[in-house]
Amino acid sequence: MRRVGYFLAGFASGWVVRSTVDSSGEVPVRLMAAIFGGAERIRRTIAMERERLEDLVAEGRARYETKRDRKSAESGPVEQDSSDDARSPQVVRGPRAA
Repeated sequence: MRRVGYFLAGFASGWVVRSTVDSSGEVPVRLMAAIFGGAERIRRTIAMERERLEDLVAEGRARYETKRDRKSAESGPVEQDSSDDARSPQVVRGPRAA
């Protein structure tokens, strides 16, 4: 009777070990799928935050330009001196060599 008990215990433990070893190939696959899913969520989050930051910058720039245009409209037209014109070249003359 002991022999039958040992046989059944060995058979059951072998069955458990075999089922564990066969399913161990699934563990790395699940791990890789989880890694890819996490990477995709991270990419999506970064893209959303980047878009949010671009929106904030655009809104800030628009407010700045609006405020600048209002201020220049209130102060009236600005006269430019012709000597300050960036298109006209400035000639600087130094001492002449003999």
